[in-house]
Amino acid sequence: MVKMADYIERSVTRLDEVAARGLELVEPLVERFTLSGCDALRIVASGSSKNAADIARPLLQRSLGREVQVVTPEAFIDFEHAQPANAFNVAVSQSGYSTNTIAALDFMAEHDLPCAALTANWAAPISEHAVCVFDYGVGVESVDFVTMGVHVLVCYLMLFGIEAGERMGALDAAEADRLRECLHVVGKACASGISAARALFENQKLALSTQAPAIFVGNGALRGVAQEAALKFSETTKVPAMWFEGEEFIHGPEMQITPGYLVVIIDDAGGSERLAGIARGIRSVTDTCYLITAHPEGVAHEVAIEASAPEVYPFAALAFIQYLAAQIADALKSWDVHPYL
Repeated sequence: MVKMADYIERSVTRLDEVAARGLELVEPLVERFTLSGCDALRIVASGSSKNAADIARPLLQRSLGREVQVVTPEAFIDFEHAQPANAFNVAVSQSGYSTNTIAALDFMAEHDLPCAALTANWAAPISEHAVCVFDYGVGVESVDFVTMGVHVLVCYLMLFGIEAGERMGALDAAEADRLRECLHVVGKACASGISAARALFENQKLALSTQAPAIFVGNGALRGVAQEAALKFSETTKVPAMWFEGEEFIHGPEMQITPGYLVVIIDDAGGSERLAGIARGIRSVTDTCYLITAHPEGVAHEVAIEASAPEVYPFAALAFIQYLAAQIADALKSWDVHPYL
């Protein structure tokens, strides 16, 4: 039986395939967006799809030179559809069955809002609720706890931003080429994250298997990784899991920490003395506090991952989080939910 860890490992090669397809894969959405005349982009998604969009958002906004929003379907229907007024809407559902995303697409149709849908399943009901439905290249992922789909959606959205941004003149050719080259090595970064998670779990198996509450911290694109980490640990290990930005974490949430808490702080791509200091402080309370970083200084609680550029770094951090959750869930046999649920 194919397991969650198998799909995380498959992400390495699938990312390489998606990056190689590049323009061919994103062209339909690029064309629809660039011809729309819209001066903002709004991504409507929930769960892991929303987290993927939050990871891609900084690069998207920089590449497009336009405001980029990421909102849930409920918030979109209630009020987030109003501003910016001239936004192109992209609704995302990997399964194609997300009823809240389908409701958002129906709202777009009723109000004649420019839009498209992204999915991995053309045969799903989402195809009946959108004029334009595009496949973002992940293929089949039969495990409920999606992982490969998160990586591929991040890569797809980044590719879309690069191609659309260059076509509209917001991104110069040299920078566009540099970013494309970055995306050709995200599979290698993903593999680095998997290796780091495997090594940490092997060395800290007992401490990581206590089913204590978990907190994940990250800024910028890494905030999206922290969000996905909290979701994955909640889904798989069945522990209360939370996420925060660095400064929000130390404005109250850190006061709950006791020995045994799992705290994972994801360093900024360029390295952050502030986050490293927070990790040192939290480490004085709980031994299971780790700093995930591409700039290790040889401290015991550091987990080193490799990334050749800031745009590549989130893929390594994301794979680390996913694989760690899968290993802990395997060890605890915590995949099944409570029978009443």
